[in-house]
Amino acid sequence: MPTPTRRCLIIERHDWETGAHRHQLQIPLEIAGDFFGPANVDRNIRIRVFMPASSATPAFEANVTISREYSASGTRRLNRFPQMGSILSAFVFFQETDQADVYDFWWQADKAIVAARYDSWTQARKSQHGRGRLAIVVPAPVPRIIDSL
Repeated sequence: MPTPTRRCLIIERHDWETGAHRHQLQIPLEIAGDFFGPANVDRNIRIRVFMPASSATPAFEANVTISREYSASGTRRLNRFPQMGSILSAFVFFQETDQADVYDFWWQADKAIVAARYDSWTQARKSQHGRGRLAIVVPAPVPRIIDSL
C-alpha cells in the first residue's frame, strides 16, 4: 500500500489577530477546507509545538480546535491555543504527521524569505487592518528553518 502524501499548511499571522490576547488564527475557508476538512463542525487536533523551530523534539503538545465556519469573516479559526498570542507577525506551519489529527507546528518570523520560497500563494480578502493574509498548502516535509531560496 502506498504511503499517503503528507502536506504542510503555511499561513501568515498578523499582529492584529482576533480573540482575547490575540490568541486566534483566522484561516480562509478554502484553505481550511482543503487542509483540515469540511467546515460544518469544529475539529479537534493535536499539535506538537517545536520551539525553537530547529529543536529535534517538541517543546510541548496541545489539543486545539479548528472551528466551524465563521460566515461573517469567511474564515475558520484556530482556538484553545493561548500561546498563539505570543507569536508576533510570522508564518506559522502545520505539517501533517503519520498520526491522524496530529500536526507538527512551528513558526518563522522572516516572512520575506518564506514568501519568496513558494509560488501560488492564496491571499485572503483585505480587511480594515490591511492586506489579507497569505496561505498555501505544500507537499511535506518542509524545512523548519527556511533561510534560503
